[in-house]
Amino acid sequence: MEGQSVFTLLLLATALGGAVATLYQDCGTTAEVHDFTITDCDVPPCVVPRPSIYNVNITFTPASDAIELNTIIEATILGDTFPWPGPDGCPLLENDSCPLQAGRQYKYSAFMPVLEEYPAISVVVSWKLQDENDVIHFCALFPIVLV
Repeated sequence: MEGQSVFTLLLLATALGGAVATLYQDCGTTAEVHDFTITDCDVPPCVVPRPSIYNVNITFTPASDAIELNTIIEATILGDTFPWPGPDGCPLLENDSCPLQAGRQYKYSAFMPVLEEYPAISVVVSWKLQDENDVIHFCALFPIVLV
């Protein structure tokens, strides 16, 4: 039954916009999310070759104002969680748009290098956009497989 609901969601997304956003599990988002896409990954697990660079795009409208926006990325491997080096948040907004204003739409785009030195492994990634008051404007959990 779950597979049917994913299939139905994909058909609906394709019919509405032509492009399919990446499916993810929300982990505490407070903003309205308009789009979340990872290059070449509509349905996780996202298979990411080493070395490569992949792009993460998020379009969102925050529910509250923020002065700063930080990117917090964590990888969970076999039950243990590790910080994953990630880029700052504000410089990745279209037009370096900090501070954030509630009700205004923002586009965030991050290019993430996947280094050859990384092990070939399956991980669950937590990708958060969090402000100076610890408000989580966006949070996604999604599995990736480094090959």
